Amino acid sequence: MSVVYRVLYRLRLTPWEEAEPVAPVIDLIEGEHALAPGRALDIGCGSGKDAVYCARNRWQVTAVDDVPLALARGRARAAAAGVDVRFEQADISRTDARQIGDGYGLLLDLGCLHNLNAARREAAGRLLTQVALPGATLLMLAFAPGGPKPGPVGIDEADVKAMFPAWDVVLSAPADTLVLKGRMARAKPYFHRLVKR
Repeated sequence: MSVVYRVLYRLRLTPWEEAEPVAPVIDLIEGEHALAPGRALDIGCGSGKDAVYCARNRWQVTAVDDVPLALARGRARAAAAGVDVRFEQADISRTDARQIGDGYGLLLDLGCLHNLNAARREAAGRLLTQVALPGATLLMLAFAPGGPKPGPVGIDEADVKAMFPAWDVVLSAPADTLVLKGRMARAKPYFHRLVKR
């Protein structure tokens, strides 16, 4: 899948690269019950929109992606915003805590993990559980299985629970406010929010 994303970034065919963070991210960072700033991990960060947003709001952010061009754009975005974000090139299902660090109170996955097959999801779930603090929040945006192909494998609530057995799923709801275009308009996006026990 990484090769596909590398090509799409080169062609600038990146419809998932929204201009602004989605409402659930804003709610976690600035909402009425916002989390206290700490360490954040942006999984599959793309060009760094959410990583930069968190850094602007006093979070210490590590952003991970496997696409060099996306990371280069993220670094440029962070520099233009005058914030410090640590960008790491890595496949989240094939790296370890030595590369990405630990002690994270917030983990964001806005469209990465739903691309992984079951074995790679299991590896990613183990790693993310390892690097997260007790009480950490994980926010996922994931398409349900059965969406348009080619496209993400998809994850449903049962997959999320299997992937993160040491976490409680506190929200699993359709992402009704997202506007998907073209053939992806038939996809069924969900937000899943988890808290590590």
